[in-house]
Formats: sequence, C-alpha cells, structure tokens
Amino acid sequence: MDPYYKGAIFALFSAAGFGITPVLAVFAYAGGVSVYSLLFLRFMMAAVVLFSYIFFNKNEINLDIYDHLKLFVQGGIIYSVFSICYFSAISIISPSLAVLLFYTYPIIVALLSFLINGEQITKRIVFSIIVSFAGLIMLFGENFNNLNKIGILLALGASISYSVYAIYGRHILDTIPLAVTTAYICFFAAFTFLAAGLYQNKLNFSFTPVSWIYIGLITLITVGGFLSFFAGIKLTSPTIVSILGMIEPIMTIILSFIIFSEQFSLIQIMGVVLVLTASTQVLFKKQKKIIKNY
Repeated sequence: MDPYYKGAIFALFSAAGFGITPVLAVFAYAGGVSVYSLLFLRFMMAAVVLFSYIFFNKNEINLDIYDHLKLFVQGGIIYSVFSICYFSAISIISPSLAVLLFYTYPIIVALLSFLINGEQITKRIVFSIIVSFAGLIMLFGENFNNLNKIGILLALGASISYSVYAIYGRHILDTIPLAVTTAYICFFAAFTFLAAGLYQNKLNFSFTPVSWIYIGLITLITVGGFLSFFAGIKLTSPTIVSILGMIEPIMTIILSFIIFSEQFSLIQIMGVVLVLTASTQVLFKKQKKIIKNY
C-alpha cells in the first residue's frame, strides 16, 4: 500500500479512537473519577504499556539530554498546555463553542507547515478545511450568548498549542523512533498531570471498581491513538492528519446518539455529512510535500 494512504488510515484510526474517549470518560466520571485522576492514570498506564513493549522487543533507547528535553517539551509542556486550556475552556464557555474554536487548528497547522516545512497549501486542502469547518458550525453552532473572553482565549490557546504539538511531533520523529517518542510523551504528560492534580488537590482515587474498566479502555485507545497519530504525521503530513482529525467529534456525536439517545436536527445531520465528505477529500489525491531539513 502507498505510504500516504497507509498514513491516512492511521490518522483516521487515531481520530476515531480519540472520538470514543469522551464517551468512555463520561462513564468513568460517573464512577467518581476526577478529571486529573483520569488524565494521570490514562497517560501513566499508557507509558507503562509502551515502555513494556519497547523492553520486551529489546529495542534500544539511545537518547541524549537534548532528546529527553525535546520529549519533555512535547509531552510535559505543549500537550499539557493544550489539555489544560481545552478542559478549562469547556468549563467556562459552552462545549460546542469550545469545540468550534479548537477546530480552527487545521488552519494553523496548514500555515505553520507552509512557513516551517515548506508544505504546499493546495486548493484541495483549502476546500477540505473550509467545508469541514462549515460542517462543524452546522453541527455545533448555536446562539452563543454571554461570551466569556477568557474562555474564548483558552479555546484558541488549545488550538494553537495542539497545532504546535502536531508540527513539533513531526520534527521529533525525524530522529527518535515512533514507539519511544510516544512512550516518553505519555510519561511526561502523566508527570505534569500528577503535579497539577497534587497542586490543586484534585487527585482522587476513591472511585468504583468498575471505573477501572473504562480507564483501561481509555488507556488502550490512548496507546493506539497516539501511535497512529504520529505514524500518520510521519507518513503524510501534519496538515493532512489535522484535517482527517475533524472526524473525531463526528465519532463522539454518533456514539452519543447510539448510547445516550441524544437527538439531532436535520441541520446537524447535514453538518456531519459535510465534515465527512470534505475531510476525506484529501484521500483522493496524493498531496505533494516539500519538507525542509530541520
């Protein structure tokens, strides 16, 4: 199979997996799991799985201090900033508005990829981004009242930090193997969420035993999702992966409809169709990439 299409499949798998995570998180929260506890356990358990895989496959980890620093910046700072901004935005403004503002990140990724990597912004990419975003507006759009500037800035901060995360991740993969990259990012993210949870006294491990099932499922999705995300970036580009990532909220919506019996209007259904149609346009023609040396 062409590496480009293989990378696109990885990106779709990652988006679908991360789209399932919020639904599983709802059940975990219902069992008494706090947000910081879930984030810490999710990434720490994922790191254990990944490092175990590396160990049993006898893969050598030859990282210098600079490599460790790069991975700490990626997992401990950039990804953690994204998570904190995103969840904080949802707590201040409506989740639908937070989602809309966050999904401006494919635009930022495309611009950064052009400026930093020399990646071409084709008409197909522009079409996919614009139409997909229009579909998200139809899906999540509502009459937003009492807009909070802090909440809006936090949502945009999540968009910007996630864009940097995607671009910087591509840079890291040039010198560090995929599994090692993912393992260290998960470990450093877990460390950051542990520290933040302890500082804010929001770590809670007194939850129902059944919650461990949902935490375990989220962990497995995290391992597969992160590996697929970075594999997709390496085989295609950050821009392509970000566009295909717009399918993530669609998966969440579909599962919410099936599991929670949520009702959706005709406009919202049309929005789903638009996102699916536009985002998958990038699959039909291989994009020409021009990557500069870092």
